Amino acid sequence: MIMVHGAFRREFGPLAELARGVADGDRERVELVAGHIELISYMLHHHHQAEDTAIWPRLLERCPEEIAPSVHLMEEQHERLAETITELEAAVAAWRGTGEAAGGTAVAETLDRMVPAVLEHLDAEEQQVLPLIEKHITAAEWYEMTAKIVESTPQDKTLVILGMMIYGGSPQTVQEAVGTLPPDQRDFIKEAAPKAYAAYVEQVYGMPNAPHGDILNG
Repeated sequence: MIMVHGAFRREFGPLAELARGVADGDRERVELVAGHIELISYMLHHHHQAEDTAIWPRLLERCPEEIAPSVHLMEEQHERLAETITELEAAVAAWRGTGEAAGGTAVAETLDRMVPAVLEHLDAEEQQVLPLIEKHITAAEWYEMTAKIVESTPQDKTLVILGMMIYGGSPQTVQEAVGTLPPDQRDFIKEAAPKAYAAYVEQVYGMPNAPHGDILNG
C-alpha cells in the first residue's frame, strides 16, 4: 500500500499545474494531459473499488471493534472522492471538446479541491487502517486483490502503471511487488515497466524523471 500511495502522492501533485500550463488551442497537448489526468483518476477509483470489495468486509468481520469507525471513514472518503472524480471527468471532457485554456483552468480548479482530499485520505488510511491490514489481511488476499486490479487495467497502460508503482519504491518493496506476478513475467516486468514509465514521463513532463522523485532506473 505504501508504494501505491507513494505513486498517488507523486502523480496527483503536479496535475493542476499541468492542466494550467497547456496553451490555448493546443489540441495535441490537451489530449496528452487530459489522458494523463484520466489515467491517474482511473487508478485511484479502481484502487478504492478493490478496497471496498476485498478489504473492508474482511476487516469488519475479523476485527469489528477495532476497525468499524475507520472503515466507515474510509467509505465516506471514497464516496466523496468518487463524486469529485465524476466532476473531474466532466471537466476533462469539456476541455477536450473546446481545447481552450479556460477548460484547462476549470480542470485545474477541480484538482485544486480534489488533491488535498486525496492526500488526507491516504494519510488517514496509512495511520488508521494499514496496521490492521497488516495484522488481519493475509498476503495471499492482498495479492489476489492487486492481481484483479492488474487484470482490469487497460492492456496498453499496464506497463506504464506497473512502472509508476515500482518507481520510487525501496528494492525490498519492489522485489515483493514483482514477486506477486506470474514467475514467467517477473524478469520482463522488472525490466520493461520502468522503461515504459520513463518514456511516458518524458512525453508528459518533458523530463527524464517524474516530479519530486528520483531518476528512473537509478
